[in-house]
Amino acid sequence: MTTELMFFCTVAAAIPAAMIAVNLRHYRVLPESTHREVPSVSVLIPARNEAGNIRAAIESVLHCEGLDFEVLIWDDHSSDDTAEIVREISSKDSRVRLIKGVPLPSEWAGKPFGCWNLAERSRGDVLLFMDADVRLRGGDSLMRMAAAFRRTDLDLLSGVPWQRVETLSEVMMVPLIHFVLLGFLPFQKMRATSDPRFAAACGQLMLFRRSSYFEVGGHSSAKRSFHDGLALSRSFRKAKRVTDLFDATGVAVCRMYSGVGEVWRGFAKNAHEGLASPKTILPFSSLLLFGQVVPFLALVSNKLTGTAARLALCALVLNFAARGALGIRFKQPLSGVLLQPVAVGMLLLNQWYGALRYWIGKPVSWRGRSLAVLLFLSATSVQGLSLGAFKCPNFQLEDQSLVSHQVEFPRQRPLYIVAATRAGLSQVSPWVKPVVKQFGEKVEILGLADVRGIPSVFHGMVRAKIRDGTKWPVLMDWKASLIPALCSPEFTTEVLVIHPNGEVRVRIAGQASPESLERVNQELQSMILESAGKSPAVKR
Repeated sequence: MTTELMFFCTVAAAIPAAMIAVNLRHYRVLPESTHREVPSVSVLIPARNEAGNIRAAIESVLHCEGLDFEVLIWDDHSSDDTAEIVREISSKDSRVRLIKGVPLPSEWAGKPFGCWNLAERSRGDVLLFMDADVRLRGGDSLMRMAAAFRRTDLDLLSGVPWQRVETLSEVMMVPLIHFVLLGFLPFQKMRATSDPRFAAACGQLMLFRRSSYFEVGGHSSAKRSFHDGLALSRSFRKAKRVTDLFDATGVAVCRMYSGVGEVWRGFAKNAHEGLASPKTILPFSSLLLFGQVVPFLALVSNKLTGTAARLALCALVLNFAARGALGIRFKQPLSGVLLQPVAVGMLLLNQWYGALRYWIGKPVSWRGRSLAVLLFLSATSVQGLSLGAFKCPNFQLEDQSLVSHQVEFPRQRPLYIVAATRAGLSQVSPWVKPVVKQFGEKVEILGLADVRGIPSVFHGMVRAKIRDGTKWPVLMDWKASLIPALCSPEFTTEVLVIHPNGEVRVRIAGQASPESLERVNQELQSMILESAGKSPAVKR
């Protein structure tokens, strides 16, 4: 069995090694611009508490030459001197403008909202979104990027800047960006098709053709994302637009994170959108664990002999060769190459940690904001809808205690369903308790959890979290068999008042409020009286 396992590990190690060998030839730098006329550029920098970065970021752009450009900075309610620094620079250079942030709408994450507002206020033919910790290398850097859009079919261009790393955690983890990008994305396939499965972009440095950006919807198509590069690339490819990647090592520099705390939180915050998404977490974890970590552990255990030992050594050599080739190409420290198995092991722990926190409704916060809060707030507006002949289908689902509930129509009592996503589960109780208090057993009450897409490995943890949060039966819709038929797209919390004949009389989105509860109570009271023969049916 050990020999077979080591053979599998060798194959798992060979896949990214071979992909990297091929992709290094296709991950090209931008050529020097020989054109006298290139599109104008708006450099757009969203900033939140970036006093330590913003001056250097702006000045790096101002050192660029050879084209018409402007620099817009969105101050996202910074509590430090970010705005004052920008004002000082803008007073000396009219190309720099400060855009003071407005309150963050409930349905947006901070960075996408800032980027969208910057784009709306920009004037350039090309929009360059740049993080505040990125530095352009000056000279012709901006002109080379702008000249790429002389290619008429290009809509989105992105690249990973040279990553400056200092602490050991940075040396180990940050270069894995290139390892994952070049080790698992077939560049030739990416360029030959618009398939969203081959989407990739680096949020640190993204350029868009202005017209394409607004036609596709720009950052409004990624308004809740902490991984806006990937989300935007997918949106553009779904719209059949051309996206591409280039080696940005020569045009930009970035120190992505500083120290072990930032590295850990930074990688974990968007795990659920990348490697640790429901569709990718198991296959990627298997490839990385068996290809990168297990051979190293097997060899240091000193328990392998013969063919098994040679296969494990072969896998380890492939790992070091792949990481070494990336280290040479992107000028990263040798120590990171030697620590590749440890780095991948840490990455796997980090991605599972980030995914677990997301799936149980406690995602990693970043810059003082939590995705759970953003998702919860997205449904705060109350909308009561009269839905006429909209019918609830018959269904059967298990609740958080594995008790099966079979619901068929017609029924004896009105049915009251409180549906919630992972972010809205805490809002089930405020909708339920007043109804129980007023109607008791006269109304059948069920919770409905939108848990579609959660990997089965997390099912037990999610059930336990819901059991701890409420005593009411909460049906677990793992396979999306009911949620799409009943609830609005992108809802967070929604209640449905259903007549005993299956007709959905009322659907209300958002938090419980006196007004919305009054609407629910009136409809339920009408149904109860109707069932008792004390009033005619209420027409909707």
